[in-house]
Amino acid sequence: MLALHEEVTLRKRLLSILRQKNEHVQLYFDTYGFTPTGPLLAYLRAIKGWANLRRADLWQVVENDPERQIEWDGGELIRATYGFAPSQTATRLTEVEPPARLYYGTHAKLVQQALAGGLLPIASEHVQLAFRAEDIGMPEDTLCLLTVQAARARATGIRFFQGSGAFWFSEAIPAAFVAE
Repeated sequence: MLALHEEVTLRKRLLSILRQKNEHVQLYFDTYGFTPTGPLLAYLRAIKGWANLRRADLWQVVENDPERQIEWDGGELIRATYGFAPSQTATRLTEVEPPARLYYGTHAKLVQQALAGGLLPIASEHVQLAFRAEDIGMPEDTLCLLTVQAARARATGIRFFQGSGAFWFSEAIPAAFVAE
């Protein structure tokens, strides 16, 4: 269990990360601002003083947050309840040819919607995709991975941009190019 001062410090750090104010943090965020807790914990554990951080510590911060600024779906995904500022990186990038496949992570309850209606850039200007499924996180609890046939989508005129590291951005992706 975290001491009160540790809880406050961790809450501030989480809010900064979840609102994407740290450009150097390479985490996957879906269009609703959710990110998997696994990679988030791995990043936090690399910070001096947080090597022994546990999921229970994250839960403590979420449960004791007086302003309810952080939301956890009870499974694998966490987000800031407001202040999520999707990365504007894609607006500064040049259009490129994507690899054959890219991956998209989303909440389990949104899978059928994505399969029927495609992937839409709802809370940001682009859809964020990953080059490898591992860069999003492994499916557990509420996180589901979808495969995007990026090269086929590009052949129909959908634009793709390579972001920093393993992340890519695209325009809306029709359902015909999205699969479980």
